[in-house]
Amino acid sequence: MIQDTFLYRIIIAAAVMTLAYLFSRYLRMYLKKILSKFGADFAAKFSEVTRYFILILGAVVSFSILSLDIMVISIILGGIFILTLISVRDILLNMAAEIYLRVRKPFDEGDWIRVAELEGRVRTIGSLDTEIVASEGERIIIPNSVFLNHPIINKSQAIATYVDVKLIFPEISIGKVESTVSNALREIRPELLGEPEILSINEKDNRVEVVVTLPIVNLKKLRWLINRLSKEFYRQGIEVEIE
Repeated sequence: MIQDTFLYRIIIAAAVMTLAYLFSRYLRMYLKKILSKFGADFAAKFSEVTRYFILILGAVVSFSILSLDIMVISIILGGIFILTLISVRDILLNMAAEIYLRVRKPFDEGDWIRVAELEGRVRTIGSLDTEIVASEGERIIIPNSVFLNHPIINKSQAIATYVDVKLIFPEISIGKVESTVSNALREIRPELLGEPEILSINEKDNRVEVVVTLPIVNLKKLRWLINRLSKEFYRQGIEVEIE
């Protein structure tokens, strides 16, 4: 009688594992199909994690069926499961944040963003973190959970106003102007909406005139930017007039 009961448990446990295996495969294919619009890599990773979760759940149920004391083994396995969730809480939070980034799409790769006092161009969006490149070329790795707790400013999706500014250099050679202006513009780049550009360089009446364009959002900040440009040139010992 006992052997018949145990054999019955084995059959049921095997049936549960088989159903869990088949369902996990079907669910993986289904999730990959419907989530592919958010990116092939994201869809593959999320569907694979879901598949393993179903398999683990099936194993827990099967093991409970085989156990002579289902309540005790369920409590033990439940405790192990809870401890595992606590230990990987940050990882799960970052993965959940990736779902938010993929679905809500507050920014895309290539956008210039600011979050939690960090600013740069988005290079990659991963399962655990997002990599941005700052104006000075530094690689900054931001855990995805940061985007759930801080406002995100996407400068690439803002509407910029392009303001042309003329720089007049009375005492500098034309060959040195471009590098000098580029260095000064690099200093104010974090305050701009996009990349500043040099539109023209002309030599006239023993002076060099340079026209640059500055993409800005707040026109009230223009005077402050011009003053900062002036200070940067004077710091290099270069006299300049700005119109």
